[in-house]
Amino acid sequence: MLKLIFWPVLAPSFLFATGAGAVSPVLVLAALQLGASEALASALVAISGAAALASTVPVGVMIDRVGDRRSMALATTVAGSLLLVTVVSLAFPTRWSLALYIAAFLLRTPAMVAWNLARQAVVAEAVPSEQRGQAMTALGGTMRAGNLVGPIAGAALLTWLPMWSVFLFAVLTAVAATGLLFVRRLNADFEATAERARTALTSEERALGVRWRAVWLAGIAVSSLAVARVAQPILIALWGTRLGWHESQISLMVAIGAAIEMVLMFPGGYLKDRLGRSPILAVCLSVYGLGFILAPLVPTATGFIVAVVVMSLGNGLGAGINMTIGADLSPNVGRARFLSIWAMFSQAGMLGGPLAISAILLSLTLPAAMTAVGGFAVLGALWALATQPFTQLPLGARGRPPSR
Repeated sequence: MLKLIFWPVLAPSFLFATGAGAVSPVLVLAALQLGASEALASALVAISGAAALASTVPVGVMIDRVGDRRSMALATTVAGSLLLVTVVSLAFPTRWSLALYIAAFLLRTPAMVAWNLARQAVVAEAVPSEQRGQAMTALGGTMRAGNLVGPIAGAALLTWLPMWSVFLFAVLTAVAATGLLFVRRLNADFEATAERARTALTSEERALGVRWRAVWLAGIAVSSLAVARVAQPILIALWGTRLGWHESQISLMVAIGAAIEMVLMFPGGYLKDRLGRSPILAVCLSVYGLGFILAPLVPTATGFIVAVVVMSLGNGLGAGINMTIGADLSPNVGRARFLSIWAMFSQAGMLGGPLAISAILLSLTLPAAMTAVGGFAVLGALWALATQPFTQLPLGARGRPPSR
């Protein structure tokens, strides 16, 4: 199964994630360098979340029409072009640089949405349901691998070069990811398997509908996870700056966290199939939330390191959980369109999280923002367990969605 999806999905995803991982720790820092306030830098991520929320369903419709792989290629091309605009805004600062940076940052959002939806749809379609959890975990693992390699590369670049070099590195990874999608001999087996899967569907399988009550209930828990994930790089950057750390040190800290997540990826995938989606989601959210709460409780460099480690432990256990649950609940026909609706729960978290952080920073303090995010994650864990009887997500070793 992994061999089947390695070149057409996993390898391009790793390259794309490496670029995204490299720029993630410096997105807020770059805005600050161009003159943005802390509140504005956090709000930019929230505005990006609003753009993602607005574009998600139209992008899902486009993927159904254009095709999964073409959509992935288009997304990498657009993202790479806009990253070049970001390089220009940082390398040649003018009074318009911040506005140019913001525009490029926001316009990258639909491309990121298209990439994420297309890669999920193509795996869910080609991989049999009994192996879907493993495949989605592997797909989530490529993101964590990219989040490991990217910040390390970014930290190395920042040691000798200015901040725009990190964005240029992301452009190169986007170009490489696009190139892999068009190497026919690497994608032939995958395309043949996907075509067989489409033609093998029975009329009954095509007619299966969506359990919308389960979608809404599970989506709320996934939204809380999205809040924590989008808040993590923002708050780590701000907390590191508060402690007087250099940009390269902050990037290295993010890389260490990503390495921990990578170590836990495979055990997390195994536990997801053995114990069930909801229990693993609950553990992920509980530990993740504890990490946010620890930082203000121990406001030192050591406490910060421990907090990031705990965050990474929780997030690593949940590698691919969002995509797996989405695939569990998705129909056999119109999958990309459904996944675009499912993605809106994460997008809502990506919008609400930074907005809440900005509001707290304006009215309260950074420690209050860390505590609030951690508490919300713990509440999400309780919700996931309480709603399991209604969502009926796979439990035990079955690893398959219930009949609908």
